Amino acid sequence: MAQYKKGMDTKHKILFVSKKLFVENGYTDTSCKKICEEADVNLGLIHYHYKSKKNIASTIYGYFLIEVKEFVKRIMSEEFNNYELKYATAVENWIFLNLLLGDERYRRFYYEICKENFLVDENTKIVEFFYKLHVNTYNLNITPNEVKLIRVANASLTTGLVSKYVENYFNMTLNELCEYKIRNMYRFMKLKEDQIDDIVHVSYDTYKKIDVKLTDYFKLTQES
Repeated sequence: MAQYKKGMDTKHKILFVSKKLFVENGYTDTSCKKICEEADVNLGLIHYHYKSKKNIASTIYGYFLIEVKEFVKRIMSEEFNNYELKYATAVENWIFLNLLLGDERYRRFYYEICKENFLVDENTKIVEFFYKLHVNTYNLNITPNEVKLIRVANASLTTGLVSKYVENYFNMTLNELCEYKIRNMYRFMKLKEDQIDDIVHVSYDTYKKIDVKLTDYFKLTQES
């Protein structure tokens, strides 16, 4: 039992140090050697717990997706008393993109993992489950294979949008980028344009009422 706890402590330590270094130095300029030095562990433990630096980064990304989702559900349920999946998912997108692209340090990390095509790897496969929630909740006419197609298509869209936005290819605001991503996500799920208009309008109004920022390396903090 003690050995298991020690192993988990080491795994969590590697993850925390990686978050810190990725935020401070970016993904590309953070080496496994630097993570080991900062975490005071040997290189073999990174391979044992995560296999690679890429897996560490995609794990952090996946955890952050879930944390934003849980945060939005709590706020909409407890403070607004009005949680509904279709609006909540859009609110999550407003928050997620604004937090990661609105801060230079996180923007660098997000850009670099997009350039490495992380958003479609195995550690982000949980996104399929999120789409299945919509299919089941709203009885959408979408097959299991289409869920996979939607996941990959939306991840590919996000990868391209984030990369070209950071490179200043688009003449648009961050909120305009977010809206474009949200609209296309729901188009992938076969919603009608008037339904999408409603989701965008309601979710944006909700998002503007939520004051949240990132502190302590990917930690969500709600402002009072």
